Amino acid sequence: MPSRILLMISCSIAVVLSACLLKPQYTTLEAQLEDSRAQKTQTKNRLASLENELSQTERKLQLATAELKDLKEANNKYTKDLKDLQSQNDYLKNINRQMSENIKILELELNKKKSVIELQEKVIQLLDDTKKTIETSLKDQIAAQEIEVIEADNQLKVILVDKILFDSGSADINPKGRELLRVLAKSLKENKNNPIAIEGHTDNVPLTAGLMRRFPSNWELSTARAAAVARFFQEEGDIDPLRLSARGYSFYRPVAPNDTAEGRRQNRRIEIVLGSPD
Repeated sequence: MPSRILLMISCSIAVVLSACLLKPQYTTLEAQLEDSRAQKTQTKNRLASLENELSQTERKLQLATAELKDLKEANNKYTKDLKDLQSQNDYLKNINRQMSENIKILELELNKKKSVIELQEKVIQLLDDTKKTIETSLKDQIAAQEIEVIEADNQLKVILVDKILFDSGSADINPKGRELLRVLAKSLKENKNNPIAIEGHTDNVPLTAGLMRRFPSNWELSTARAAAVARFFQEEGDIDPLRLSARGYSFYRPVAPNDTAEGRRQNRRIEIVLGSPD
């Protein structure tokens, strides 16, 4: 009995001693546990804060992505608009260049027209002066209707009936015709800037057999008479041959019907054209 009691007392003492020894460790572990709990709570709070920041960052990223998309779309639009403006600018530059070239061409044409107008005015004045001189020098022949002086379309035309220059069926200028042509050449020579065209015309009467040996048709006769006057102006009138030309029209350019003697008389003519020939 005493041994059993003694054993129980020993066990109790051992438990008490063990409890006394473990209490500090327990206290330490409990403190550590409390620290762990506190750290866990802090970690949770920090995690929640980070999640919140992450959510905000994702939201900002979404907004930035949307804004970037809008900026890209705006940039594409501006790039397209810029290309369109560049194309329009190139087009306008091309139009401007063409207009500048057209303006230069128009200015050249205008200057040419001004020069032509000035020249025409001078020509008209010269033709007027020449007409007055011819009308004064040949007033008797004009009064006798052997010569007609016409001014039109920047040309001065002197029309001579054939008999005043040529005998019937001849292409040789008669003495009266030579005298008349000398007077006419003097007036024409002074007007040095204009060409002189001599045109021969006949009526439609067929040539006689004798004439046909020299002139097969009225073509040859009209041309020969025009050439004779041109040669006379060069040799006797001292007119520059570069100003002279001779043409024959036979009876194909009548000024009156050939069915009357008067009409045929008018058609047998020499026309001296001063100015631009037709």
